[in-house]
Amino acid sequence: MYEVDKRLFVGIKISAKLQRELDNCARGTERYFKEDKPESLQIVTLGGDQLIGRFLRDGVPVSDIDNVSRNVRSVVALIASGYRIAEDSIQIYADCTVRHVS
Repeated sequence: MYEVDKRLFVGIKISAKLQRELDNCARGTERYFKEDKPESLQIVTLGGDQLIGRFLRDGVPVSDIDNVSRNVRSVVALIASGYRIAEDSIQIYADCTVRHVS
């Protein structure tokens, strides 16, 4: 039997320009995406794309997705102050892992 483990991720694709901004972020702001804390953003690779954002917890109310989106947008704007975040650049991605269950 196989089990699919799905998680939703709210984030922004990391373009070359955004990557330069992340590489040259203001001192002290790297804590927003380099620390392993629940409130920190994560950089992940999904489907060949690098993304910055955060995973949604299981059972998150639909009404909270807008809050997560705004939070991701504001933290990325703080970290990468020279990067313009397009209105439609924050998207929801599915991270699927298939596991064999004995």
